[in-house]
Amino acid sequence: MTKPTAPPLLTATLRQQAEQRLSNSAGQLSTAFNAGADALGVLYRLSSNASTANDGLKLLHELQVHQVELDLQLEQLQSNERELQHEFACYRQFFTMNPAACLVLSQDGVITAANDAASRLFAHLINTEHGLADKPLCGSSFLSLLSATCRPLFTAALARVQRSKQRATLLVTTVPDKQKDNAVAGAGTLRLSLSMSPDHHAILIMLT
Repeated sequence: MTKPTAPPLLTATLRQQAEQRLSNSAGQLSTAFNAGADALGVLYRLSSNASTANDGLKLLHELQVHQVELDLQLEQLQSNERELQHEFACYRQFFTMNPAACLVLSQDGVITAANDAASRLFAHLINTEHGLADKPLCGSSFLSLLSATCRPLFTAALARVQRSKQRATLLVTTVPDKQKDNAVAGAGTLRLSLSMSPDHHAILIMLT
């Protein structure tokens, strides 16, 4: 496997930035500069000989530039990480506060995330289906929330979305809701919009 290399333009720009930073700092080493014993030994041998002293200065300069390049790359990575964390927090908040019920499913149809609207919508169905109080929505199979007649339809739609990576919509009915008086309420009808996540590792569902 060949080692990936940075684009020439990016490498040249990074070196220019490093040279500029070194120039602005009057040629001082980065505070994070720690030359290894081998590098210090080479520098000492070169600087001790008048015929190679100039080579030693060039090598020292290259080490300084390389260190500053690493510092610049680290700063950019840290900046990117802060930006991604901010974006993730914003999207997470949008997901949680969305008035439409939203779910994230694993490839096999297990609910891995649900916003507040989805939790409220399906809470009674989870308890009805499993006969348990306060069973969490996450970790449950989405099929368990659907009526028996709609489960094959959903399974087919799920397979189609996974295969084509295209969005699909369908109407489904949920399992009946047993009320406090033990009467069986009619199943609700929901419109589902299914799509693959950007990394193709999960299924995104919005209900209307």
